[in-house]
Amino acid sequence: MKGNGQGDHMKKRILINAIHPEEKRVAIVQGDILVDFYVEASGKEHLKGNIYKGVVVRIEPGLQAAFVDFGQKKQGFLQMREIKPEFYQKKEEGRRARIQDVLAKGQELIVQVEKDERDTKGASLTTYISIPGRYIVMMPGEERVGISRKIESREDRDRLKDIFKSLKLPKDMGFILRTAGSDSTEEELSNDLKYLTKLWTKIQAESKKAPAPALIYKEHDIAVRTIRDYLTSDVTEVLIDDQEAFKSTKEFLRKTLPWRKINIKFYKEKKPIFTRHSIEEQIAKIHERYVYLPSRGYLVIDKTEALTSVDVNSGRSRKEENVESTALKTNLEAADEITRQFRLRDIGGLIVIDFIDMASSKNRREVENRLKDNLGADKAHTEVTTISKFGLVEMTRERMRPAYAEAVHMRCEACGGAGTVKSDEMVAVIALRTIHSRAVKGGIKGVTCKLPVGSLNYLFNSKRDEIAMIEKEYGIRLTFIADAKLTGQSVIDAEKTEAEKKAEEAQAKVHEKPHERPRERRHERRHEKPQEAAEEISRQEEFEEAAAELTAEAPQETQEKPEEPKLEDDRQQKRRPRRRRYSRYKKAAPRETAEPSEAREETGMAAAEPAGREDIGG
Repeated sequence: MKGNGQGDHMKKRILINAIHPEEKRVAIVQGDILVDFYVEASGKEHLKGNIYKGVVVRIEPGLQAAFVDFGQKKQGFLQMREIKPEFYQKKEEGRRARIQDVLAKGQELIVQVEKDERDTKGASLTTYISIPGRYIVMMPGEERVGISRKIESREDRDRLKDIFKSLKLPKDMGFILRTAGSDSTEEELSNDLKYLTKLWTKIQAESKKAPAPALIYKEHDIAVRTIRDYLTSDVTEVLIDDQEAFKSTKEFLRKTLPWRKINIKFYKEKKPIFTRHSIEEQIAKIHERYVYLPSRGYLVIDKTEALTSVDVNSGRSRKEENVESTALKTNLEAADEITRQFRLRDIGGLIVIDFIDMASSKNRREVENRLKDNLGADKAHTEVTTISKFGLVEMTRERMRPAYAEAVHMRCEACGGAGTVKSDEMVAVIALRTIHSRAVKGGIKGVTCKLPVGSLNYLFNSKRDEIAMIEKEYGIRLTFIADAKLTGQSVIDAEKTEAEKKAEEAQAKVHEKPHERPRERRHERRHEKPQEAAEEISRQEEFEEAAAELTAEAPQETQEKPEEPKLEDDRQQKRRPRRRRYSRYKKAAPRETAEPSEAREETGMAAAEPAGREDIGG
């Protein structure tokens, strides 16, 4: 497939497969080649284009953004640059507006979903509303009128400008003429304008009476959107295999294009519509990592969190006379196929393409021009750099629809999305190492380990001595179970001893927070008997009075105490006087002064024994 217009002689068809409500698919084919593909899965709701009445729930000055509740599970993300001045709470002249100054918590806004939810991120919102019609995009609150950049002919642009000037355009409205309107007449544009004006009036009326958060306007389903956005003059036939989708599409065309005859048919054959046109196999290969080229070269497409990388390889391509010619031919084929894969997979965000190195600057320019020409047929907005000295092209592409891969796939539990798992031998070794570490800590009487069949065989054939040693040395029982459902991982469960369980319960009680205590413990004091409470207060008062009397008497006794003799050095100062007790066979010599401990005993306070001392005597 060549990118610069080849295949135009073949018939272009739009095939809509909506017979299964779980997954509605649209394919645009040229002959037998799939050139565009769209999917809408019931498990992944399409929000882009919907208009909501939302409420500001949180303002983040650090991000200069606000989070808006618009009726979905995840709150929407509204950046400062997406807020129209008419929603500002206050306007300050001479300084840059900040989101914490212009918005308030609880403020109601009319917002439109600009990007669908993706991964853990909520939907991106904007207050700059745009409503697409068949030929025109209406932008309420703006005053500019523009023409799509994809309409490059100067004659067509001048003619369309003249038509726009002759139309009665509503005030405070902006308009952009779509690419589909490049060959439209004044009557067609006028009818499309009337349709959009009525629709906006209906949206305004709904927004005034609906309580926030609420859905005000819902985008059309995938069948109607496809007809609206992709039905061009070169489409010869539209086939739909679902009766309901067929009726809604016909109704939309009756409102927007009543004067135009379109070859739209209801597909009644028993053979599935995609199988009939030989594209089911092409669809099955959409998410494969490797894409093969006609010259036996191939692409490797890898998606990461930050970007999507496309690596071009010559593979078994050997027909050209030298390396430079082989590189040029493979790169040109890759430029055609890469842009097709962008549309089929709806690859968006940052993209890096690693072309095969070429020495000739002329060849590099040829590959760049081929890539840019092919991207010109893409409805998504793109920006492309030139080929760097390392053979890399950096580009960005606008994502056009919800991520199909996320809607129909689930993350692998074995590898966690990495694409690789540990070998059976490594799973066995890691499991044994973990069991040994747990046994060393103690507090367990047994371990149960579930392993893949291959890992268990390796463990029993190669690690019997280690297993026996752990059981004997730590006095625990090891149980190994083969689980065919496990791949690249093990599941280990330790059975704790009763003492360990009690210790954990005691530890949990120590760290228990007041609000987490059992209800009966929290309310014990609240339900004490009045008599018991009165006795407790009385005992407390008596104790405080006795302590006050003792405190008052203690200074008088200690004032009469003679001065202590000065000690000779610091070591003696640090040494405390040792209490001496005499044997029952000797009488203690009378002392002239009272010991400090005796003075404390008179006041009713016992002297504390020096730490680490034991009584001497029989």
